This record gives sequence, structure tokens and C-alpha cells, in this order.
Amino acid sequence: MKTGPGAWFVSTGCFVCHSISALRVVSPAQIGPDLSTAVVDVQSRFGKTIDDFLMNPTGTMSVVLSRQIILTPEQKQIAIGKLREAYAEHQKLQPAGQK
Repeated sequence: MKTGPGAWFVSTGCFVCHSISALRVVSPAQIGPDLSTAVVDVQSRFGKTIDDFLMNPTGTMSVVLSRQIILTPEQKQIAIGKLREAYAEHQKLQPAGQK
């Protein structure tokens, strides 16, 4: 998990709560949703794009991103790109008709 496409999520600490199954990252706690689908999950749950949510998080993520995992605006942009990559990989792994 420390190398490869999911390494960024491990190095930032996101994986402590979130798995990213499409990138073979498994959270030891698994208390947050799988970030493989965050691009669509955030939109359906919060009515925001992943870009808007990471720039102005709400709820639990507001606390986490202000006290535990503090990302610069540049790092948030990287996170958005990585989440989009994870979602693209997730879609590739889905059987036809389930994308």
C-alpha cells in the first residue's frame, strides 16, 4: 500500500478511516466510506462536487480536514485528481451494465 496508485492516500493518512478498494488500499478501521466511489457518493450525499466538498468540507470531514489531515490547497487539488483516478479504476472493475 505504500507504493503504487494508492500510496498517496496512505501517506496522507486518509486510509486510516477510508479504504480505496479500486486501488487495493484497505483501511484498518474502515469507518468511512470507500473512497473509490467518492466522486459520485459525495454528489449524492452532499449535493456538491468532489471539488467543492474538498475545498469546503462539511460534517465529520470538516473536522478531520481542519485538525487531523491538514491539506494545502495544492494538496486538495491532488486529492481531487486521485479520487477521480480511483473512480475511473472502480468503473473499469465493474461488470458491463453496472457502471
